[in-house]
Amino acid sequence: MIPPSCRRRAGFTLIELLVVIAIIAILIAMLLTAVQKAREAAARVKCQSNMRQVALALHTYHDARGSFPPGTYGPVDNSSHSPNNRRCWLHDILSFLEQNEIASAFETYMAAGGGALSFPKIDNYYVSAMMCPSDPTNPKLHTFWGDGGNKTQGFSGNIVVNGGNDYFNPGGSSNNLGGMFFTMSSVRVDDVGDGTAHTALLSELILSPDVADHDIRGRYHNPTHSGVAFSTRLPPNTSVPDVFNWCSANPVKRAPCIYG
Repeated sequence: MIPPSCRRRAGFTLIELLVVIAIIAILIAMLLTAVQKAREAAARVKCQSNMRQVALALHTYHDARGSFPPGTYGPVDNSSHSPNNRRCWLHDILSFLEQNEIASAFETYMAAGGGALSFPKIDNYYVSAMMCPSDPTNPKLHTFWGDGGNKTQGFSGNIVVNGGNDYFNPGGSSNNLGGMFFTMSSVRVDDVGDGTAHTALLSELILSPDVADHDIRGRYHNPTHSGVAFSTRLPPNTSVPDVFNWCSANPVKRAPCIYG
């Protein structure tokens, strides 16, 4: 029989316990990283799916009407032209995005002399197909206004259209910039010289939350500054800031902007 003084006591030493805890912590960290990557991948797939849905709606509109919808319905930064018709390409494809109820209400309201900006139903709705889940700002439903508070001017989204390859308003005008969607555009597939497979149709937009001012990039119901389009003058993800009327003085880091 082994004397009690010679028996090994069962259990873990402090060092062994710390090693086990460290291993468990490493495994948890690896799991969380894998889960985060899976979530990001799923968000990316969802965003790509939404963009395909919007592109399909635009092409369906083209098939039905003979051309793509106008980018906007008034010259950039010229509110004297059709001031109540602050609509854009999105309004024209709502029914093709399975938003039939809101599309019908909108067209009825506009036909009665209403304006896109004052459309009463913009307070509480947004089109999920216009969102990228990876952007923490969306759904962005309200715009900060100069009266010191927030009021709705419709939702802002992450999908914008190709307005052209230059500044939107050179010389204070808004002309044909060679893109797919610009002021009162009516571009057909046959007009695309390089072919649709080699021409950008849509792009993602990083939203900037309204905190102390408002940023109208991506705002569909009041696109008089053409914040619903992008220019290919600079490459994607450029660090050169946008120069834009009514953009936030404190935008998110990945969406730099200088108030024009």
